Amino acid sequence: MRHTESELERLLDERSRSAPPSPDLGAIVRRGRRIRRGRRAASAGAALAVAAVALMYGLPSAPSPAPVARQPTDTVSLQPELPLPETFRVKLGDKDFTLPLLHSERYETMGVPRTVTFSPTSKDTAHMVVCDDPRAWVVTRSSLKGGEMGGGAGRCGKGSGGHHDKLSAPEGWLERPQKMQIWVFPADAPIERVAGEVKACRPDMSEDVCARLREMSPLMFPEVLERLSAEVGERPGRWAVGIYDRAEEGE
Repeated sequence: MRHTESELERLLDERSRSAPPSPDLGAIVRRGRRIRRGRRAASAGAALAVAAVALMYGLPSAPSPAPVARQPTDTVSLQPELPLPETFRVKLGDKDFTLPLLHSERYETMGVPRTVTFSPTSKDTAHMVVCDDPRAWVVTRSSLKGGEMGGGAGRCGKGSGGHHDKLSAPEGWLERPQKMQIWVFPADAPIERVAGEVKACRPDMSEDVCARLREMSPLMFPEVLERLSAEVGERPGRWAVGIYDRAEEGE
């Protein structure tokens, strides 16, 4: 049972009346205060000791907050950009010069036709196609001098390209934007089998015409390109095309 200081003083006063002289009352009160302070200090020391043990052994001193879900780490790594030459070298007779890169387009798939639109700044316009797979097949088609369609076909290699000059550029070359159609096919595309299904030589053609047609690459025939594209379909395969031309005046 606990007693207050006033109760202790009253009790001691009553006892002092009938008992021999007792020790000094003030000393007793001060002693009681020291005892209570000692008990409070001991309690505080015990609490600190428990906290110290919790820190040493990892015991939680308070409820921990609910764990936060960790966001998934993005593991997709971007591939380096497929490089295009900064210039295109033209060697034609006594001409030997370079054209700067003025326009470029990049694609992530092959097997389907792509149309590249550009505005030439001169009649010395060139193009270059580069591929992730150097064995991929590249076909280009654009307007020729007389307005007919023509172009080239072959393996991509280190780059497949060509250029116009004032003798080969079509009429109105500088008067409006020009277009070039490009196909890129995988290296194992069934070109020969598909070409065998297309009759390039018709009965109404002369033997000379048929002989020239047989010498052409099967990929130069629109029917072969259409059937091959339908069979191969669109599939992954990086490639890029660059258009090179003289800088416009004032640049």
